[in-house]
Amino acid sequence: MTTTEALRCKKALFDRLDAQTGRGLPLAGLQMAYAWPGRNPEAECVYGGGVRFTRTSAGHDGRAELWLETATIGLYVRVRRPGAQVEETDARATEIGGVIETLLAERPELAGGYTYLQMSSGSADYYVDDDAVTSILACQATCQYYLD
Repeated sequence: MTTTEALRCKKALFDRLDAQTGRGLPLAGLQMAYAWPGRNPEAECVYGGGVRFTRTSAGHDGRAELWLETATIGLYVRVRRPGAQVEETDARATEIGGVIETLLAERPELAGGYTYLQMSSGSADYYVDDDAVTSILACQATCQYYLD
């Protein structure tokens, strides 16, 4: 059996989103990162987290067993603003998450034969410090693909 393709699927997902961050595009101005961008993330940042995957038999092609793999990819939207209220940063994180979900739903095919299915779950939280308010929307993007 082929080893998992889940991390390649995550890369294809973030490549698709990164391609939409240019001037005049739906995610213009957002920092997009495959993983946490480090000490100094920009005020609005989308980054990848962990990946879980499951595998089920999809039959036999005469040569080998075929497998359907489902990857669940952590996707985090982070908004940080000095002087803001939590409701403002929560609203902006939700807006960005909605744009991402719409972009993926409109064109679910990702490079490499991976297919985006849905945002299957998520959570939201915030924190306030002396300098700013930060909201984080944590989403779980679900994708599927076949292994042979």
